Amino acid sequence: MTEEKDIKALFYIEPKTEHNRVQDIGLRMLLTEKLIRAGFKKGGAINLDDGRVEVILEGKREDIERFYNQTNKHLIEWLEERTNNKERLKKMIGNPGIECSKLEFKEGIRVLDIGLYSHSLELGQLQKGVDAYIDMAKAINKLTEFLDKNLQK
Repeated sequence: MTEEKDIKALFYIEPKTEHNRVQDIGLRMLLTEKLIRAGFKKGGAINLDDGRVEVILEGKREDIERFYNQTNKHLIEWLEERTNNKERLKKMIGNPGIECSKLEFKEGIRVLDIGLYSHSLELGQLQKGVDAYIDMAKAINKLTEFLDKNLQK
């Protein structure tokens, strides 16, 4: 019996209207984690310039279809579980919200090792943390200057 060959596929997470958002809501991190937990060695999620998120994966056809079906069915639920602010999430994804495009099998696409996607996400999160720390430090300095000025009066 021959072993089934891995195949490549992709789908997109798309806003249902131009007012809905799929980027900057933690989607890439969530989907990359779900891919890892599902046992994929290659694949990840990428923000596209047009506002969509592209999900690329490589594996057995049945595993890809299972992952796609689970994502299509549970995406909003997964996002809600991960967020600390469901109201902010609702405002960002809006109503009617976001959806998965059709699953496409394409042999010609390049699918990177999943570790490359997860490392780039970690670095991106680190950069966001550094930016937040810098903003916080600036705010503390302004507050300190304000207090020093007003306490001297």
